[in-house]
Amino acid sequence: MKKIIILFPVLLVLIFTGCGTSTKLTSSWSVNNPPADLMNKVLVVGVMADREERVKTEQAMVSELKKYGINANSAFDLFGPRGFNGVEEEEIASRLRGSDYTSVMIVSLINKDKELRYVPGTYYNRPYYYGSSRYYRRYWTLYDNVYTPGYYTTTTNYVLEAEIYTVNDDDELIYSAQTRTTDPANASSLAESFSETIVNELRTKRLVR
Repeated sequence: MKKIIILFPVLLVLIFTGCGTSTKLTSSWSVNNPPADLMNKVLVVGVMADREERVKTEQAMVSELKKYGINANSAFDLFGPRGFNGVEEEEIASRLRGSDYTSVMIVSLINKDKELRYVPGTYYNRPYYYGSSRYYRRYWTLYDNVYTPGYYTTTTNYVLEAEIYTVNDDDELIYSAQTRTTDPANASSLAESFSETIVNELRTKRLVR
């Protein structure tokens, strides 16, 4: 009987490390000459129906700004769990203008949608052997043609917006940006990924130094 030599492939072991939630910046705008003291002291205000998402987002943004020496506070700390709800506009303006806050960052969830996506199947083969027996070779050829069927999956997209206004008589819009986050694990990962993305953008625009 003829000896059949089969060459086995080298097995590559891929070690996947847990990846954090990914947020992409989709749009960004800022004035050409922002006030020099814009980010001296910032009040972060979340506008979201879900209280946990609002508080987590405010806290994450405050924490991220403080990493770069920005004096930041959340509306939850200043106005309580209801935020600006039930507070008259003039009262809010009066309290902020009477303080040492130089800007207000409004963070809002402007869209949340589910998307049905088809992931196509894959097909490949592994011609890594040779031998003299034709039927045996045919068996392994068929066996090593690997096909993974396609499937449908549902993803959830969060579109968040950050706007920065001055605290003065004009309440001027200085900066605005939108992001998209897909399938965050929870409110905390969404808030942290969003905050990192926005603050990195603010650093790029040199609003945060």
